[in-house]
Amino acid sequence: MKLLITRPAEDAEKLVAQLSDLSVACHRAPLMTITTNSAPLPDPATLGGLAFTSVNGLRALVGRAKHLEDWQRLPAYCVGPQSAAAAEQAGFHQCHQAAGDVETLAQLIADLHAPQAAPVAHFAGAHLAGNLQALLEAQHIAVEKCVLYEAVAATQFDRATEAALMARTLDGVVLYSQRSARVFLSLFQPLGAPPLRAYCLAPAIAEIMQAEGFESRCAATPDAAGMLALIAEDL
Repeated sequence: MKLLITRPAEDAEKLVAQLSDLSVACHRAPLMTITTNSAPLPDPATLGGLAFTSVNGLRALVGRAKHLEDWQRLPAYCVGPQSAAAAEQAGFHQCHQAAGDVETLAQLIADLHAPQAAPVAHFAGAHLAGNLQALLEAQHIAVEKCVLYEAVAATQFDRATEAALMARTLDGVVLYSQRSARVFLSLFQPLGAPPLRAYCLAPAIAEIMQAEGFESRCAATPDAAGMLALIAEDL
């Protein structure tokens, strides 16, 4: 089996190594490039918690924070297993994990964070899959949104990727976000290449691909272990 890996370069390395252990060949074609900015950070002393809707937001904060210990003492509300694991590895002491989507993250925060408490800082990218701020404000929880990075979408496949797609040498594509699925489709459809099987991290991603005629399968859990188990079923 040979799969198209669409994850940003920062995230692809570990996935490729794990797939190699399963004897799965990989062709890398990152659909996003992560760029950080110099937007000011809030004062952690004024906050009651931190919300991370991706590992990228966590990385951006850790890379910018001058006194990380001041941030590590705050509750870290993480969208799913990957961001929760990354927060624990970064030394955050109170890590709470949602089920992999913004809706369950908002409910998690609402269950644990009192409305009268200090605001929750949401460390986000320029492009969001959902509106965490609106969901929390509907629960009377104050939110301070901090856009610290942007996932810049690819505008074309490189020649080697186009050739592999047209030659049908790839068996499937691995997709970790709704936006990456849409970017993939925008680049893939003009080629007129035959559809691939789509291995999707979450149901919403699979729905996007299915709507465009792709055979789509969804991981049982929205994390690397779930994705690896999904792919292993076809080996």
